[in-house]
Amino acid sequence: MVAQTLKGLSIQKTPCNISIRSAQSETAVQLQTGGSILAIEFEAEPNFDLVAAARRGLSLLEDFLSAIALVHGSTFQTTEPLQVARLGAEKVDECEFLMFKRLPLKHWSKPITQQTVAKAKHLLAHWDGLESGHRLRRAALQYREAIGNLDDTTAFQEAYIGLESMEPPLAKAAGLPPGTEEVKGSCESCGHQFTRKRTSLVGVRAFVLDSIDPESAEAGRKADWKLINSLRNDLMHGLADPEKLADRPHKALLAAMHYLHASICVASHAADLSTGRYQLARGGPVYLVGGNYKTTSWPALHEWGTAIEITDVTWVPHKQYGFVPEMNFKNEGLKDLEIGIAVLGEPFSFATMHSIQATRFERD
Repeated sequence: MVAQTLKGLSIQKTPCNISIRSAQSETAVQLQTGGSILAIEFEAEPNFDLVAAARRGLSLLEDFLSAIALVHGSTFQTTEPLQVARLGAEKVDECEFLMFKRLPLKHWSKPITQQTVAKAKHLLAHWDGLESGHRLRRAALQYREAIGNLDDTTAFQEAYIGLESMEPPLAKAAGLPPGTEEVKGSCESCGHQFTRKRTSLVGVRAFVLDSIDPESAEAGRKADWKLINSLRNDLMHGLADPEKLADRPHKALLAAMHYLHASICVASHAADLSTGRYQLARGGPVYLVGGNYKTTSWPALHEWGTAIEITDVTWVPHKQYGFVPEMNFKNEGLKDLEIGIAVLGEPFSFATMHSIQATRFERD
């Protein structure tokens, strides 16, 4: 793809310029690996949070790519932040920047033991033997897909589908008719009393609340159910903009995955695998290389790149800590460059500059 800069765009009522170019220069490599580098330029308040600015820029780019996909059918994938920079916030000749580098942690270090295999066989045997086994398998598949998805919103939706798959066995265990509940009411005109049925995950709700009667449930479980159910409704019916969801998808994902895991285990006669304290792996941490340098102008937008060159992360042996990640930096002549290394302590979807945490590192 030939680099091009599109000027005078307006996205979400924000004037901006966008550049898009291929991540590779050779055609053969483009066809094999794909990938594009996008740059966006827009104005914000001088003290606007830099991490929030990166999230804002990504939101604008996502809208632009969505429009291109509708018009042209291009197969753009989800964008990832590379760098956000601000020129002249406090000092007119200084550029402040943050570079994002996700740690490539794709290996699960905990070995699969014979005990693990034995417990897995127990689950598989019950999925074959139980009347609801097909639903347990479907729910487990949704759990596995969600646990490997780093996008909290998408992972939550996968987990919720898993909970929906568990509705019949959970309702049966609670002595309720699956998927429906009776609601009493009265006619506004004549006062006639009536009872109607409405679609509802009564079994899932009873499992989450640990009670058939919602009013008698423990406060924490009520909050979990409200969080899960309200977010599902907002997403399913398009009632909330993604950039306004803040930390709701992350918190709802943790709750949904906890109850999905527990419900599958309990219904598979493996309640010992269910725990009160649930932890969810979310991939490697996001490293930040931040700092500032002296400059009085931006390069052309289509030539914009990261402030300094960072090699791909590799894993190298360390005498004290086993294998550790290693990155190499190269400065192509920036003046008065100051940099530091940190990690993002919260998910990018709602992180701010206050989320940045110091990290241990060694210089070679």
